[in-house]
Amino acid sequence: MGNKTIVPFDDKKGGTYELNIDLDRLSKGEISNAIVGIGRTNTFVSKINKAKKPEEIAPFPGREVRENKINCGKGFDYIYGTKPLSNQADYPEGLNPFASALQKINPNAEKLSWLKSAVVRAKSPNELQKAVDEALAAGTRLNAFNDGEWSFAEYVVLGTHFHKFDKVDRKKVIRKLMLSGAEFHDTLLQNKLIGEIYNELQPEVQPQIDERLEELEKAGESAVQEGELIDVEIDNTTSYIEFSGNSKVEVAKTLRDLGSNILKIGNDAVEVKSEKGGIRNYTDISDGSSIVLEFPTSIGKLNVILYHDVKKYDQVQVRVENKEMWAELQKRGEEIGKNCLFGGVKLKEAVEKGSFTRCGIWSEKYAIKEISNDEVLSSWVNRICVGSKETFREL
Repeated sequence: MGNKTIVPFDDKKGGTYELNIDLDRLSKGEISNAIVGIGRTNTFVSKINKAKKPEEIAPFPGREVRENKINCGKGFDYIYGTKPLSNQADYPEGLNPFASALQKINPNAEKLSWLKSAVVRAKSPNELQKAVDEALAAGTRLNAFNDGEWSFAEYVVLGTHFHKFDKVDRKKVIRKLMLSGAEFHDTLLQNKLIGEIYNELQPEVQPQIDERLEELEKAGESAVQEGELIDVEIDNTTSYIEFSGNSKVEVAKTLRDLGSNILKIGNDAVEVKSEKGGIRNYTDISDGSSIVLEFPTSIGKLNVILYHDVKKYDQVQVRVENKEMWAELQKRGEEIGKNCLFGGVKLKEAVEKGSFTRCGIWSEKYAIKEISNDEVLSSWVNRICVGSKETFREL
């Protein structure tokens, strides 16, 4: 189990399968005639290399067009009669190698279907704007998708066609999505109207996205004590920063805006939510990962190890490396990790219990209740989760 260390301080790329659709036919309700064919492309861009302009993006060589089979009885993902083909058959492990780092972390299926149902129910531009606004405010990853499904952002674009919104209203929605880091499948951009809107918005949106990526890159570089920055990515309020193996990182320096931050060193990754008051809430680690948090104290550095035990899938195990030091610090009444939470609880409580409940990106669990037609996303029941210094490194 390759341990990683984190020391808290106070102070995009890929693609997916291409389902060729005639969206003009789709908007007229001609679902069966709207499916043209299936291919694969490489349109998603992000990372340190920055997003490229549409004309600079070369599509990935397409595969042979093959018959598309649609199951219209499997929920909201099929509402519009369109659905990207699952890549399970081509990639035995179910992992699309062209997906970006954040896209490879599958979203909660129930939550994603719930979001898409809001798009389906939105019969007016205002209702769709409301659904998008609430999804953005909730920190929803716009580009996340499960195998064989459209992302939420792409579903919204399809929804503007299905509900026959005019160009002005479509542009407002798409602009809002793009400013939050949304990426769109080539299939959608090949539609004349959507492609036109996208090209009109790019000169305004792309510099703002580049600026956010540059700020994240600078934050990542300033946080590195040892090792080097490998990659950065953003999706709405979620950021992703990857460092080389055996790196040592000052966690607080990587956190900027409120939201979720995925920090990865080597094969291990941790999610840290940046909350009000400068609080760093460690909510999750990737399956099978382990990290070490190094806290400075009055009697030296204290290592706290977080690791995931597959036998206790919903828990992150917590243990101190030096129990004698921990006991002495408790005897002195010294608070360790003052500005840190672990699954929403203080370090002392997490250590005494020996674990905390995973409540992050790799194990999202939402309780969703029935809603009336005029409610969109307001009935979500959110996750459980709600001056010290620490670093993040690989052991």
